[in-house]
Amino acid sequence: MRPLALEQDKDQWHEDAVATIIGLANTQQYVSADDLRREMREPDHPSWPGRAIVAARNAGHIERVGYMPSQAKARRHGATALWTKKKESQ
Repeated sequence: MRPLALEQDKDQWHEDAVATIIGLANTQQYVSADDLRREMREPDHPSWPGRAIVAARNAGHIERVGYMPSQAKARRHGATALWTKKKESQ
């Protein structure tokens, strides 16, 4: 099966999203999936933002510090994690 012409490259979207998360974590105190949705082009699948956040966490760039109500209409104010730049261990 050939991909549709309008489909995004999943790996490229993922790389761009991780880079965006790192950039946001370097410039603001907290980062959420809402921020990623605001800054990035729309993903082809709703799980892509979460996968990018997990990848950034697993790479040691961010750490979860709490939760807040999501501002995304589709999330209906459900809880979303708050992340911050991971502190360097001494």
